[in-house]
Amino acid sequence: MANHANKKKLHGFSKSERLCNFSLKKLLFEKGNTLHTYPLKLYWLPIDKNLEHIFFQKSTTCYSGALNKSNTLRQEQNPSFPHKIIPPNALFPFPVQCLIAASGKVHKKAVLRNHLKRLLREAYRKNKAPFYSFVQHSGKLMLMAIIYTGKTQPGYADIEKKIIVSLQRIQETIAKQQDY
Repeated sequence: MANHANKKKLHGFSKSERLCNFSLKKLLFEKGNTLHTYPLKLYWLPIDKNLEHIFFQKSTTCYSGALNKSNTLRQEQNPSFPHKIIPPNALFPFPVQCLIAASGKVHKKAVLRNHLKRLLREAYRKNKAPFYSFVQHSGKLMLMAIIYTGKTQPGYADIEKKIIVSLQRIQETIAKQQDY
């Protein structure tokens, strides 16, 4: 059988593009920036390509008496380094990992929430290419959450317009931060 895991579809929205890792979700909602474009609320956070400091920060211990081969003191050491690896759902084969959700408080029926999420995924999938190229050019990785918070049931065209505007506003904000 052929291995299809390495193929990247530009116009798809695969499992590896979705934000599934709990540690990354927690980081996004604690330290991420927010953007409101009614009826959407976007959380986004640019992160470095080195993910070890996110996952192994708590398990790093300081040893004052341990010496290296060059007889200098080691400041930090991960005591179980060979056994600790970054989880597979936290790896970034794409520059952006995105979480899509609809508010359960507002839309009580799962059928409506699923329909809204389907519309959001499709609009994001169609309009993500320029955003991906911008993020790749910036040299960082991006965590993002798109949450539908409106009370009405909009059409696809309305959601697509809001997604496009939101992604452009995020690009402008990142560009302004990099200029300083």
